[in-house]
Amino acid sequence: MLPELATLYRDHLATLSAAHDAVLARHGLDALVVSAGAPALRNRFDDQHQPMVTTPTFTHWLPLPEADAVLVVSAGARPRLIRVVSDDFWETPPAAESDHFWSGFEVTEVRTAADTAAHLPAGRVAVIASNELPFAAPGPVNPPDVVASLHATRTRKTPYELECLAEASRRAVRGHRAAADRFAADAPSELALHLVYLAASDQDAIDTPYKNIVARGAHAAVLHHMHYAKAAPATDTDSLLVDAGASCLGYGSDITRTWVRGTGAGASLFTALVDGVDRLQRAICAMIRPGLEYEALHDRAHELLAALLVELRIGTGSAEALVARGVTRALFPHGLGHSLGVQVHDVGLKPRPPRPENPFLRNTSVIEVGQVFTIEPGCYVIDGLLAPLAADDRAPLLDWKAIEALRPFGGVRIEDDVVVTETGIRNLTREAWAA
Repeated sequence: MLPELATLYRDHLATLSAAHDAVLARHGLDALVVSAGAPALRNRFDDQHQPMVTTPTFTHWLPLPEADAVLVVSAGARPRLIRVVSDDFWETPPAAESDHFWSGFEVTEVRTAADTAAHLPAGRVAVIASNELPFAAPGPVNPPDVVASLHATRTRKTPYELECLAEASRRAVRGHRAAADRFAADAPSELALHLVYLAASDQDAIDTPYKNIVARGAHAAVLHHMHYAKAAPATDTDSLLVDAGASCLGYGSDITRTWVRGTGAGASLFTALVDGVDRLQRAICAMIRPGLEYEALHDRAHELLAALLVELRIGTGSAEALVARGVTRALFPHGLGHSLGVQVHDVGLKPRPPRPENPFLRNTSVIEVGQVFTIEPGCYVIDGLLAPLAADDRAPLLDWKAIEALRPFGGVRIEDDVVVTETGIRNLTREAWAA
């Protein structure tokens, strides 16, 4: 960790305290009670639990992955942390990654979660909790208007948060490099590549901010391919798409890269497509400015993809027709990106629904300084989405022999994590890759 982390965190706490004081005043509250949460049962017929995922509002304050911890935030007061400290011979309790945050809180220790109730504030209180509380709630749980206000406090990141996100990118890039090198060397199974990524990024699977997507060949056309093949494909020519991140003090990165191996016309065309999507992605990143609507970037990505398809002779109609007739949206069906922070799909940057032609877009904000989001254009051969095009008058807009040549490679996605600045962006992903 950086030596200045404690200073950055102190300033982060000051920013959060001011923001939460404003939330309390806006909603006429004396205090917030924020539960860290507890592990959830794997299912109702089991006595084992899933790894704990801390309530995001709690993580926004401190990186402590302890079950049943509670944070009390009162206006103008030092935040209070209530910890359950007991002897557990079944499991080793999770340890905080760093100890830089302890001095920011008044700490109270109790023996059981039920004992927490005696230390909770009276008056007008709202409770934020991700699962059932082990004590009687002292106020309404997750009131929507309060939750919305809290989500708004997470849309612009502090310097402390940016450092956590930058470190998460650095860790993830080490994993991506290792997976790419192993793929080029002997192209093992998806499961083997997943394990290579975990080892190089120094993570267990439960540490990653989301389950890695590791897809070879046609599997890269499955946008969330997570059931890894345990045997390598019997081919010398295919692709690898890795969509994987890493965690740092509760913050997660989200990075995607695509690689190609082999020779032949199909491999050459797919390599050109990968290079073209990378250029497209860089071009979109260069357009980012405060005041621009994120959905306009998404629309521009489709225009650039259409031009690329025409350039590579995958598209046989005009670029304008490929966009207007929905061809690009069959090849690039997901959104351009999403907010990033203590959740990989973080909150606060979708103030309105997207237009009907962009149903999966997760960011509809007007871009502001301090926002952090992903830029992740892609292009895929997804038969279920292409079949309607082949069956109607849009069929002449694509070269179906080119589509067939691309099918064994699945698809390409290039994804970076970016911070909005006064004049453009800081690209955390490419910064880590260049180090």
